[in-house]
Amino acid sequence: MHSILKFQSAFAESEILTFNTLPHFCTTALHMGQARKFNLIEGEVLLQSINHYLAHVELFEYSLRQDASIDFLISEPSFLMYVVQHKSACFLCYRPAGEYHKVIPAGIHKILVITFRLDWLIYKSKKLTALKPLIACFNESDNRYVNLPAFGMSTSIFNLLIKMDVKTNDLAMDADFYNFINSCINKYYKRLVGGDITSVYYQKKASAIAEFIKKNFATELVDDLADLAARFMMSERNLMRLSKMAFGIPLHAQVIKIRMYYGVKYLLTTNKPIREIAGLVGYKDPHYFSSAFKKCFGVSPKFLIQG
Repeated sequence: MHSILKFQSAFAESEILTFNTLPHFCTTALHMGQARKFNLIEGEVLLQSINHYLAHVELFEYSLRQDASIDFLISEPSFLMYVVQHKSACFLCYRPAGEYHKVIPAGIHKILVITFRLDWLIYKSKKLTALKPLIACFNESDNRYVNLPAFGMSTSIFNLLIKMDVKTNDLAMDADFYNFINSCINKYYKRLVGGDITSVYYQKKASAIAEFIKKNFATELVDDLADLAARFMMSERNLMRLSKMAFGIPLHAQVIKIRMYYGVKYLLTTNKPIREIAGLVGYKDPHYFSSAFKKCFGVSPKFLIQG
């Protein structure tokens, strides 16, 4: 398999490096990796990558004089593990195909991204059942992204990578890489289900919130934050945090997104007037519906009717 992370930012220049010509800010030199250095206005980025049939490993090291804004493309739905050294964080996530944006803070940082082969992680999830929220999004072709909880285990994962790279050779690479990938998943999973029971509870709560919003998006129930928080027996702050975990965007933005989806559907498939459609998707005042619709799509609902 190959990397699904494609940079779209305009780099000033890039160059392929060998193990002996890695830049001074490189702290983890991979013998078995392919290296390329990108020169940005804000500084330098070193990318070392290892390709295997089970996963694609990309190690990014940054030396930035100021914050850098980077756009990148994920070319197909993917299960990823992010390991961020400066935050001491490691988490698994699902990302649908699409364009993404990230701001990298100034300084020297290291981020490891592991893109797993889809069918392999789906197979693993049959036994590792707490991974099912990721698999469900892929199976349903869901266009939202999902993050499982982050744990402070970045050092452990980086040590596994270094150990694998140092000990392996051409004859043992396949087995060693398999052990590395398996160990990354298993270590994370143990933290997910054993080291932090609360995280599993929150993941279930996030799924329950997502289901409630999906069923009640057109009612006033989803507009009352305090009532929603009481319904799920949590603070408003935790409700907003878990909603972001469930949808990948804030709760209010998700409600509008669903309302607009059904608004377009009714406009294109029925002869109902705009006033009635507004009510069906949760707006008492059709003017508010029209305003939200135009903000979302750039045209008024009348444009679709006339078209």
